[in-house]
Amino acid sequence: MDRTATQPWPGWNVLACCLFFGLLGKIAVSAVCLAPQGFFPWVGPKVSEAATPAKVEAPAENQPTPSVPRVLSLLEKERQALQTREQTVAAKEENLRVLKREVEQRLRELNAIQQRAMEFLEEEKRMQGEQNRHLVATLEAMPPDRAGKLMEKMDDEIAAQLLRRLKGKEAGAILSLLSPDKAAKLSQRLLK
Repeated sequence: MDRTATQPWPGWNVLACCLFFGLLGKIAVSAVCLAPQGFFPWVGPKVSEAATPAKVEAPAENQPTPSVPRVLSLLEKERQALQTREQTVAAKEENLRVLKREVEQRLRELNAIQQRAMEFLEEEKRMQGEQNRHLVATLEAMPPDRAGKLMEKMDDEIAAQLLRRLKGKEAGAILSLLSPDKAAKLSQRLLK
């Protein structure tokens, strides 16, 4: 028998099998690619492998994404809180400005009072010095025994100040007429 008449080309069976299986593979791939999402659960990216847009952080697993109205209401509450805080700060600043003006006014008054007190003290010192000069002149004009009696009754500090202003001879004459205790006290004060 002639093999050529009954059998076509020898690689025909292999080629037919390849074409048949290739066609089946193409149908399977097309079915998987064109099937609706989720139709084949084993096909497609896993949930953890899903692409996310760049620079957008995925929300936490247990934290739901807030809705736009909720975010807007939270922003409005925060804005109102900031306005309230701003008004409070503005009121406190105004109170501080009023207090500052009052403090500055009182400080000016205190400075004026201090200036008058200083002028009064200067006048008092001047008058005291003038009185001391007059008293010294009076003591110089007195006889030493009368000046000694007067000094005996004076305060030790004042008597020492007057003796300092007297001439040495007159002060010595007056000290010699004083009691020994009084003369010793005045002499000690004169040394200071």
